[in-house]
Amino acid sequence: FAIFNESEPDNIPQEVWSGCHAMVTGLAMPIDVDVIARLNKCKIIARLGVGYDLIDIAAAGAHGIAVCNVPDYGTNEVADHAIALLLSFTRGIPQYTEAYRTDLEKGWDYKITPTMTRMTGKCFGVIGLGRIGTAAAMRAKAFGMKVCAFDPFVPHGQELALNIDRAYDLDDLLGRADFISIHSPATELTHHLIDDRAVSKMKPGVILVNTARGPICDLNAVYKGLKSGQIGAAGLDVFDPEPPRADHPLMLAWRSREAWLEGRFVATPHAAWYSPTSAKILREKALETCLIYLRDATLRNCVNREYLDT
Repeated sequence: FAIFNESEPDNIPQEVWSGCHAMVTGLAMPIDVDVIARLNKCKIIARLGVGYDLIDIAAAGAHGIAVCNVPDYGTNEVADHAIALLLSFTRGIPQYTEAYRTDLEKGWDYKITPTMTRMTGKCFGVIGLGRIGTAAAMRAKAFGMKVCAFDPFVPHGQELALNIDRAYDLDDLLGRADFISIHSPATELTHHLIDDRAVSKMKPGVILVNTARGPICDLNAVYKGLKSGQIGAAGLDVFDPEPPRADHPLMLAWRSREAWLEGRFVATPHAAWYSPTSAKILREKALETCLIYLRDATLRNCVNREYLDT
């Protein structure tokens, strides 16, 4: 058993690579063809999380290595975080806190909360209706919002079971939603799903939240949308790359507290998944997945089975 916190494969001795029978990996190191070629005895790679875009699952399958993720460890935390980001705009919590700390005597000033609005009756658009997207949708319903979801991979009728509306194409959702929350995986199909064209189809003043994966949103498009006012506010927990480049125009404007962006942008450091409980469950389930497979060849949440069977 060995633990490393490395981003470069060469910093781990080759005898470790060659001798390991199972590997648990996070976000520090891409597990590409070069890394997989070093794994002479490995039978399984468990992703310490949900997204597995940093692992070449086809190469792993060709090498006889199963790749599994842990899709259910932080469902509640991420859904809560998405709603919290939305609430930070609709209720103006960051601005009120900062203003009150700066000047207790001045008191309330509505002008510092440019995106303040009533949530009840608004349309909450969900992109990706998996575990987390469904959890976020249920929370939005509890706030009295109308929920519309777009996910072409979810069976028809799922929306009926949840008593929500279904958008049959992305543009339909973009044009209807007052708030948009992204909960889809990072794939070739979702790369820059939110680009300049998508932003142009959004309802003016929309609040955009992404707690899924950074590459789904083109940060340049988000910046331009905020600058033009097409996007009223954006709350991002994930970026491409991570951390985001400090010299990106959006990050420069945010960190410089440019007046036009105040109250309209919130960033968190890929922290939506975390609570002490979810962190414990994540590690336990990743290790259990490896041990169960090594012991009796039973796979949990395998994401490259199609490549293993070829």
